[in-house]
Amino acid sequence: MIRLTSIDGASIFINPNKVASVIEGSATHSEVYIAPDQFYCVTESPQEVARKVLEWRLAMIDYHHDITSVKTKAMAELVRLAGLEEPEHD
Repeated sequence: MIRLTSIDGASIFINPNKVASVIEGSATHSEVYIAPDQFYCVTESPQEVARKVLEWRLAMIDYHHDITSVKTKAMAELVRLAGLEEPEHD
């Protein structure tokens, strides 16, 4: 899953494999289509959504790798893309 921000400011999580297209809806939001008539309005640009989808797909390829260090790095990237990283503590 990748974390995106809905236009009301809430986090939404979308399966990158379900993203069919992304278009610029207006100056303040993009529309992420997961079906011909089903979409989410998000604050990220179409380019940012496309980058996150691509990064997730590439990280999933690495996650299925046999080398432990590659898999560990991929897991960290997937956690980051999902917005699940631990908050920084002082």
